[in-house]
Amino acid sequence: MENEASRLADKIGRRNIALAVGVGITAVSNRTVLGQFPASWFDCLEQLCDSVGEDCPRKIFNFKTPSKAPLAGVV
Repeated sequence: MENEASRLADKIGRRNIALAVGVGITAVSNRTVLGQFPASWFDCLEQLCDSVGEDCPRKIFNFKTPSKAPLAGVV
């Protein structure tokens, strides 16, 4: 079953992603299998997506999400 990261990599090209972010094609393929790209790749992939008229969904990147716990010392 194809995930959204894999679909996007197929559209842009794994080699193009690898060249843009400075990693090997295997690293890109491994991340597509996991279904999530490193957050540090977002800017590069967003530019690649823009160049092919494709959306770059933030949900396929491993950005940290805010904790639901209240902050200590904040009132």
